[in-house]
Amino acid sequence: MDAEVVLQEEDMEGSWTLLSLFSSFLMVFGGALPYIPQYQEIQRSSNTEGFSTRVCLVLLIANILRIFFWIGKQFELTLLLQSVVMILTMLAMLHLCCTVHSTNRVSTKQHRLTGTAAEWDRRADQYQHLFFTVCQRVDPASFTAILNAT
Repeated sequence: MDAEVVLQEEDMEGSWTLLSLFSSFLMVFGGALPYIPQYQEIQRSSNTEGFSTRVCLVLLIANILRIFFWIGKQFELTLLLQSVVMILTMLAMLHLCCTVHSTNRVSTKQHRLTGTAAEWDRRADQYQHLFFTVCQRVDPASFTAILNAT
């Protein structure tokens, strides 16, 4: 009789472990899943109308700050992995938006070879500009987060 109880307890423990792993998996990837159909739609239609890059900026900053906070005061690993996945998702969405935006801009404008090389370099890559904007916003905030965490 005691052996049956021990086996039942082990089965329950294994079930809880499996449920815990499944819920952790959903937490890590659940935030990025809604962006998959949106990514496909933007890629298919070559139209970024209705998608806000400002939301990407806010999510990038929030998740980067969460990672910096984790460095100072470690919390659950699932939340750290969720931040990494969301950062990669937002960077992929921004890259797609910038690519589609620049493709649409080039195809609708007349092609002229006027202007200096410096002008072309200044407006050449919006993705790089967005990346440096995120870094510029996160830098002072990350320093504050690390100080508060320690």
